[in-house]
Amino acid sequence: MPHLILSDGIDLEQDLNEAYLRKLATLGQERAFRRNKHLYLQGDKAAHVYVLKSGTVKATRTDENGHETLLKIHGPGSLLGLSALRPVAVRDANAIAVDEADTACFSRDDFFEYMRSDGELGVLLVRVLLKRQQQLHARVSDVTGHSVQQRLARVLLQLHAEIATRIPAGTEPILPITHEDLATLVLSRRQYVTSILRSFVSGGLIENRRQRIRLLNPEKLGQIFSGEGSAGS
Repeated sequence: MPHLILSDGIDLEQDLNEAYLRKLATLGQERAFRRNKHLYLQGDKAAHVYVLKSGTVKATRTDENGHETLLKIHGPGSLLGLSALRPVAVRDANAIAVDEADTACFSRDDFFEYMRSDGELGVLLVRVLLKRQQQLHARVSDVTGHSVQQRLARVLLQLHAEIATRIPAGTEPILPITHEDLATLVLSRRQYVTSILRSFVSGGLIENRRQRIRLLNPEKLGQIFSGEGSAGS
């Protein structure tokens, strides 16, 4: 199976290392969000930065026609709401808890103060922003370099690998994601992604239940991504 760089295309790696996650988790104000609740809404004034301690949060953007596009999937260790640090602090995206999410919340001023007192935190933030820029470029180039089937295979493998790092050893990763979210991650139509997922199911590559996907044959998905095979072969 080809080597997959988890930072390419979608947000899978932790923004914060374990030391900074523990440190900021104790400094911030605890805030919990139930499943499907918004941490913030696009267009709102941005006054807070969040450190995601547990759970999953998705970032989406809504266009003028009301169509919502998935931008990122955040796991524990992610920094959310960095738009609060801009000179014009307005939210450019929505943040929604996929499942119950626990956060440490910081006011804009408090987070700036922590950055002033800890230069390493400032360097870490620059790296986070550069990584997210790289991810955006990777997603755009992926469209011209790979088919939708290849992009979908890669996203499934990336999500599987990332979730595996968060759960106890020996526990099988289950991907809690909808067809619509997968379609936006691979920049395609939901109907086409659903059709490809059905071919993956019939080929014995995945098990696909309601918002829950289990990988049965990661090796074959890796071959599809690398262009060495197809779902039916």
